[in-house]
Amino acid sequence: MDYNVRLAAPEDEEAILKLLMLMHEENGLFEMDYEAVRDMVKKVLNRENGIIGVIDGENEIEAAVCLVIDKLWYAKTWCLNDVFNFVSPQHRRSTRAKSLISFAKNYSDMVGIPLLMGIVSNVRTEAKIKLLERQMRKAGAFFIYNYGGEAHNNHAH
Repeated sequence: MDYNVRLAAPEDEEAILKLLMLMHEENGLFEMDYEAVRDMVKKVLNRENGIIGVIDGENEIEAAVCLVIDKLWYAKTWCLNDVFNFVSPQHRRSTRAKSLISFAKNYSDMVGIPLLMGIVSNVRTEAKIKLLERQMRKAGAFFIYNYGGEAHNNHAH
């Protein structure tokens, strides 16, 4: 089953922030700056520099993807960069993640801008990589040095 991903609106702000708190608890790398997150979400919800796609549940947003228009530091080409792509834990055994990726790819096609998606997480990393590899061409990896982090970020699960 594929899931309907709709364009988020300003009234979704609190529900999206709640989902992002959950995401950060699970795989946040550094301490969360809540006000910076709120400001970023507000900007994107107001269509200043990107979009957020969400999958609605009965009582809450179950999953979301955020794409912002950006450039790599050396590039002339604009791209869509995923800021987050998250499915809440109780909804993982589904095709919600695949539906979010399809939404992002469709938006990329619609606006004619390349899409970059990455993973900065040590939770089920290999499964996430395999999911993206089935959907897109691989373009690198992320690594970190000189940061101890929280216990759940020091090893793969």
